[in-house]
Amino acid sequence: MLKAEHLTFAYPGQPNLIQDLQITIPEHQITTLIGPNGSGKSTLLQLLTRQLRPTSGTVFLDDKDLWELDAQTSAQKIAIVQQQHQLYDEITVKDLVQLGRLPYQSTLFSDPDNENTASILIQLNLTDLATKLVNQLSGGQAQRVWLALALNQHPQYLFLDEPTTYLDLHYQARFLAQLRALNQSTGLTIVMILHDLNQALRYSDYCCLFANGQLITTGTPDEVLTAEQVASTFKINCDLVQTDHGPVLVQY
Repeated sequence: MLKAEHLTFAYPGQPNLIQDLQITIPEHQITTLIGPNGSGKSTLLQLLTRQLRPTSGTVFLDDKDLWELDAQTSAQKIAIVQQQHQLYDEITVKDLVQLGRLPYQSTLFSDPDNENTASILIQLNLTDLATKLVNQLSGGQAQRVWLALALNQHPQYLFLDEPTTYLDLHYQARFLAQLRALNQSTGLTIVMILHDLNQALRYSDYCCLFANGQLITTGTPDEVLTAEQVASTFKINCDLVQTDHGPVLVQY
């Protein structure tokens, strides 16, 4: 289980970005962090993934302080697909995905490592791209490669920071559907930040709504993303319309 208790964070000399926050991430579900810009979503994601150390409070992973785990153990349990990726000019898709096995070995990649990589490439339909350079890929292809790298860590928790930001509508829907299928087939716990509230409605099991560094409310998408709550938090006028394909927020 991953949870935070009395979590506070501020950069030195700056106001708190997160203030006395308490949150538990439901296991085997897709949790989406939503809220206006500057509400604390990205800061929380960095705190939950050990990219930032709390000013006070504790993040617990399986009842252990996350910062008491060594980096290798942490990388075996938590994987991240960042919004901005490190650039690799001369590395193939296969070699990049293979790096996901680093938390499990100290020297050369083993046969099981190679088998894991091959399996992930098949799972995400990347086999035909295995020998292609990463910097030659389209945006949708590249995002699948970074997902494959994260999955090759075989984590308990997969975090994604605005994974659809640089994708067109087709690849956004395809990528999120792939995450849903992955969650349903493996039970992997997924936590992601989304700005599109209708995507959050469709692809989430659980939502956490933030504003001004505070966790406003949590629950199912239908419970959290009511027209009243969205209007209050995002300062817009909208209706929640029921369709044959599920609820949709319509702004007016």
